Amino acid sequence: MTTDTQIPKKISQTLIMFRFILIGIFWTFFLLLLSFSTSKRLNDNTNQVTLAKAKTVFNIVQDIRAWNAFHGGLYAPITEKMQPNPYLKIPNRDITTQKDQKLTLINPAFMTRQLSEIVYKNGNIQFHITSLKPIRPANQPALWEEKALQTFTQEKDTFYEWHIPKNGKKEFRYIAPLFVKQSCLKCHSVQGYKVGDLRGGISVSIPAETILKIKDKTNLKSFLTFFGIWLIGILGIGLTYKKTIKDFNKQDVLFNKLHDAFDQIKTLKGIIPICASCKKIRTDSGIWEQVEKYISEHSDALFSHGICPECMKKLYPQIDDKKKGDSYK
Repeated sequence: MTTDTQIPKKISQTLIMFRFILIGIFWTFFLLLLSFSTSKRLNDNTNQVTLAKAKTVFNIVQDIRAWNAFHGGLYAPITEKMQPNPYLKIPNRDITTQKDQKLTLINPAFMTRQLSEIVYKNGNIQFHITSLKPIRPANQPALWEEKALQTFTQEKDTFYEWHIPKNGKKEFRYIAPLFVKQSCLKCHSVQGYKVGDLRGGISVSIPAETILKIKDKTNLKSFLTFFGIWLIGILGIGLTYKKTIKDFNKQDVLFNKLHDAFDQIKTLKGIIPICASCKKIRTDSGIWEQVEKYISEHSDALFSHGICPECMKKLYPQIDDKKKGDSYK
């Protein structure tokens, strides 16, 4: 025989703090993930834009070389600055016009070298024609060009990388292959080439200092933006937590009052020993008490006494008979 009351369970302040910590961790992780994704996308875009620039230079050089080869080379006047190409061993390399003007043949390779010098002087972009079997010693491949050439098997093969040379100036390096065409055999058949063979490649080097500075500056702005968003979010989470704790404390006061109120409520539960004859109830201490007294002491119930019809007939038959007689009149 026990008395028990059920009260709602309250959330602890530690649990509330734990939930807000989880929200802060999720917010931080989400912003970091978004920041890294944005940075990676920016790096990829920088690579693609620079690569497109290098490919454009390569394609322009290729088109100019194709134009030169289509005409079988072009003759230019021999001057102090324009001397015959000593590595070009073909008939009619040098000719004399009817007016005794001396001309020398400019083949695609010779023209490529001259274009490279002009472009580098004007814009710092450098391209280099190279081969694993160069005729001109200056066309010997650099180590990175040689490694790339050894991997090329088809025209769509390329290689590119960001590089920091010894002078510390960052650059973007790109190289694509050159395969022998019929027009190439005029100058290179003596080397044993045939149509379709890998003859070499053209590398393009683009100064990257400005490009990478812009990328790093954009990355920094992006990071600061995400940091600001993260900080605002954390401050918002902190202020929300502070308000929640304030509301929690108010509710805690109400909860304690509710708890005290529930403590004052008594509910009878279990098996209650009761006399089959006089209907007295035996307490835990073994004392037999009137049912009214027992229930009053163990609950908030109040009693209002009366008498049922059965007891009226048994205890007061004369009153009961009189009531029946009156009802017949």
